[in-house]
Amino acid sequence: MTEIFISADSLITPFGIGSELAFEKIKSGESAVKKHSNPKLSQNEFYAALIQENEEWFFGLNLDESFTRLEKLIILCLKNLLSDEIKWTEKTLVVLSSTKGNISVLENPEFNFPNERALLTSLTRKIENYFELKNPVQIISNACISGALAIEFARRLLQSDSYENAIVIGADEVSKFILSGFESFQAVSDSVCKPFDRDRNGINLGEAIAAVYLTKIPTENSVKILGSGTFNDANHISGPSRTGEGLFRSIQKALENSEVEIDFISAHGTATLYNDEMESIAFHRSGLSEIPANSLKACFGHTLGASGLLETILSIHSLKNNLLIPSLGFENQGTTYPINLIRNTEEKELKTFLKTASGFGGSNIASVFEKFI
Repeated sequence: MTEIFISADSLITPFGIGSELAFEKIKSGESAVKKHSNPKLSQNEFYAALIQENEEWFFGLNLDESFTRLEKLIILCLKNLLSDEIKWTEKTLVVLSSTKGNISVLENPEFNFPNERALLTSLTRKIENYFELKNPVQIISNACISGALAIEFARRLLQSDSYENAIVIGADEVSKFILSGFESFQAVSDSVCKPFDRDRNGINLGEAIAAVYLTKIPTENSVKILGSGTFNDANHISGPSRTGEGLFRSIQKALENSEVEIDFISAHGTATLYNDEMESIAFHRSGLSEIPANSLKACFGHTLGASGLLETILSIHSLKNNLLIPSLGFENQGTTYPINLIRNTEEKELKTFLKTASGFGGSNIASVFEKFI
């Protein structure tokens, strides 16, 4: 099987522009989750991590009012990824991960967009036309595993001679539709969320744009994608399996394909009662309960279709910097099986990590990454 590497990345988060900035913030224990009062999003005050974009960010990008906010941020993130070494070619695969895309155009009378602009294919056409892409953008929209799944989707397509490299981008924004949906589940925390903690009471939502460059030719700072597994346990439309079966099988397949010891785990860790419990069971069944683990949801909120990419990128920076990043909000053990959550930033020689994600409909994925030397 052809070896595939991630050799570059790009981030836009509530902290600002750049992966290095975001990594420095979480390394020092900062959270981008803040209390907001915005009647356009909710009648109630809510905690979330929202991007406050600056118009100066978009200078020189030739973006008129025909582009939505999300599309502008995606183009900016991609522009920041491109370089002399990273360019579009006829053999570049482009994958978009998003759960909701431009759905906010349906709910805001201030927007002068037709309803068709809410379609993900409408969003990808704007990207294709802006960059004059040779190949259509492929769409992955599979609940909250979308970002991690998009990386694996690209890795598999790169096994053929049809593509030489790939750019995978994940993007979602907080909208009234999304926020009200989670509020209806009574799944939104009334404070900064507490993944895996005894007193956790729900998620914070977040916004992020995240992109990675996949190639068959490694560079000095590349990270190798060793293996992945994805299983759907079809447990419930919104509730995870009580036995962790789908995630357990995903982890087993990822480890089977990788044949390495795991140095740390980047968990999904939404801070909801059932997700965190399910993950603890899956980790226990996989013999991984003692492996250092974190959830970045208390740093960035749940960024939905971008979360798998965002958290993979920051875990790659952990790997390269030999630093374990703390899991914020954890005080008391709150799952049946204990998880070895990272409490403080810690220097440690790191070579590998496991990324897990789970989503509505029983979807699960686990992927293993290794530092390339």
